Amino acid sequence: MNSQYERTRLAWRRTLLAVTVIGGLGAVHLAIAGYQIEAVIAIVLTVIGIIPIVHRLRSLRGEVPAATWEPAVVTLVAVLLSLSVLVAA
Repeated sequence: MNSQYERTRLAWRRTLLAVTVIGGLGAVHLAIAGYQIEAVIAIVLTVIGIIPIVHRLRSLRGEVPAATWEPAVVTLVAVLLSLSVLVAA
């Protein structure tokens, strides 16, 4: 069954994915264009934008909000992997 709770949770998960992907792609694009400082700023802003989303997802699950770095680590790893592939090419 699709309850309002499930739809809300899935909407927040889509938002988390969108922010992560767009922030990572923006950082990679800036790094390719030669704007490394701006790319780092884009990564930092992406991580800052992810924190409230993760907090909301955890509160929807009824969990006690605890510090989690999982989305930040996934974003950082994806961006660093993309940058290493582009620099090596």
